Amino acid sequence: MKKTIAILSLLFLVNCISRNNEKYVLRDHHVILKAKFNKVDSYEGFLLYHFRNDSIEGVFISNNDKNFKSPNYKKIKLNKKYTLILSKQIIASRRTVGEIDQTIITDKGVLIWKTGMKAKYFESCENIIADKINPRFTLLKYIDPHPYHY
Repeated sequence: MKKTIAILSLLFLVNCISRNNEKYVLRDHHVILKAKFNKVDSYEGFLLYHFRNDSIEGVFISNNDKNFKSPNYKKIKLNKKYTLILSKQIIASRRTVGEIDQTIITDKGVLIWKTGMKAKYFESCENIIADKINPRFTLLKYIDPHPYHY
C-alpha cells in the first residue's frame, strides 16, 4: 500500500513540473513543436505554410502532390493545433568586416523568406506531404540511442 501511494505521489509530482511543451530541439537542426496554421498559400507546384504558437512564428514549403493518398494522413485545417517536426536550414556564412548578410529564399519566383522577416524559415516539415499531415508520425528515428558525450 505504501509503495502504491509513493508511486502515485511521484507520478503526480512529475506531472506538476512545469515544462516547455511548445518547443523541443533534437539533433541541432530538427525542431518539434505544437503550432497552428494561420495561412496556407497555394502556388504552382508547392504550398507555403505559415504557422504560429506562443513562442515562434514560421514558414516552410511543401510540394503540392494532388495525387497523394494515405490512410495515415489527414487534411490540414487552419487554426487547429498540430505537432510539427521541422527541419531548420543551416546556412554557412563567410562574412567579412562591414559586410551585411542578406539571405533571400525564393521558389519559382515567389518570395518565401528573407532576412529581417518576423517568421523563421524551415526547410521542411517531416510529417506533412502536400496538404496532409500524419498526426501519428513516429519520432523514434529522431531519438539518438547514442547521445553526444562532451
